Amino acid sequence: MRRLLRAGRTSRVTRAAAAAVVTSACAAALLPGTAQARPTAGAASTERVSTTSDGGQADGLSDGASISADGRYVAFWSAAPNLGADHYRALLLKDLASGQVTRVPGAKSYGGSHTAISGDGRYVGYGSGTRYASAYVHDRVTGRSTQVSSAELSSVDSLGADGRYAAVTIGSRNPDRPARLLVRDLTDGTDERIDPQQTPTGHPSVSNGSLSGDGRLLAFATGPRGGAYDIFVKDRIDGTVRQVDVPLDGVQDDKRSRLAQISRDGRHVLFDSESGNLVPGTTAPGRHAYLRDLRTGTTVRLAPAGASAVAVSGDGRKVLLSEEDRLTLLDVRTGRRTAVGPAARAVPGSVTRGGEAVAFTSEAADLVPGDTNAAADVFVRRPG
Repeated sequence: MRRLLRAGRTSRVTRAAAAAVVTSACAAALLPGTAQARPTAGAASTERVSTTSDGGQADGLSDGASISADGRYVAFWSAAPNLGADHYRALLLKDLASGQVTRVPGAKSYGGSHTAISGDGRYVGYGSGTRYASAYVHDRVTGRSTQVSSAELSSVDSLGADGRYAAVTIGSRNPDRPARLLVRDLTDGTDERIDPQQTPTGHPSVSNGSLSGDGRLLAFATGPRGGAYDIFVKDRIDGTVRQVDVPLDGVQDDKRSRLAQISRDGRHVLFDSESGNLVPGTTAPGRHAYLRDLRTGTTVRLAPAGASAVAVSGDGRKVLLSEEDRLTLLDVRTGRRTAVGPAARAVPGSVTRGGEAVAFTSEAADLVPGDTNAAADVFVRRPG
């Protein structure tokens, strides 16, 4: 297993023949236009992402955005015909430096799906299909889209920083069949299936994989089908598995926990839980957002009841919370809270390496001038 990290430093261009590859006739479908000016460095700003390359408004809704670690690239789904959608939503990648919008060839979804993006924005993971989605990873440099799972109801939950490893959840239309989770090595085409029996609870369903940047650590949720969940982290090199939502008194309960994301540095795990025994002191009833430090083995509660954990920065210092239909970026060290956007929602992978930028969706029409399309748009907020 120690070959994982050494092999992870090899070329990111090589992709195994064992994987099914769908190659488009052209490297990308570009939506024509001119470059856009970026906001002034250091100044707080909100930029609309779901536009054409020349800045024209999308004529349909957009959502499901993830952002690269350096904040340059944003992947998102759109139902806008002028962004390439027809009967299905199109998957787009926007270069915020040039303003150019690129459509991922062949990617389509009836209702959109989760997006995952590598650290440098080269690779995008997603689920695509006209009825039931299957998991793919697109290489924006070569223009190739690799099918990483042919199973129905499969999608890429997350990617390692260099795009080599993809965490894939495989669902089922059979309500009695539990979800499965695997990690695909896109270099050699092998799969590592996560065994739920490795966890102390032994629940049959495993899902929602979140990879650290180097691909060594995998955070995931486990539980009975449709029941309460616990959260664990697996070290893919030494095989150890440890619980994240650890009860302070050692007594497991039947309350539900939900994984948001592991930080890229592999140290912090962000999650929600209804359990009342995760931190010292009295915990009010309801769901709370927590951050677990895997190095020190400590857990902190981040917000009052009702706040949902959404995403964490690559260094684990800043977390994105959803509170009463508003998004807030919290600096865990200082306690500073910065408003991101109203009537807003976001997904894991929507915060950059150091929390300098957040990608999100909002129906609000007053975040940028000239927003008159009466549709949900994707934005990037830089707190400054």
